[in-house]
Amino acid sequence: MPRLVDRILRLRWMMVPICAYLVITLALPLAHGAAIRGGFVHHAAWVLAGCALMVAAALIGGIAIDLVRATIRRLNHPGGGPS
Repeated sequence: MPRLVDRILRLRWMMVPICAYLVITLALPLAHGAAIRGGFVHHAAWVLAGCALMVAAALIGGIAIDLVRATIRRLNHPGGGPS
């Protein structure tokens, strides 16, 4: 079964879309003075929390898939290793 580090490394494909999203929703408004508006910090917190939840959901989903695959392998080969 893959280690947690390996599972996290499998999520590298999410880096570009999430970074692009963060640039569009946070960095560009900051560059145009949104930091002086009161609601921006609230918005930024929700954006960051949403991104963290998406990464966590992908990680948990990957772990669940690994567990299902391992269970199926064990059921198909009950005597130990693969035959």
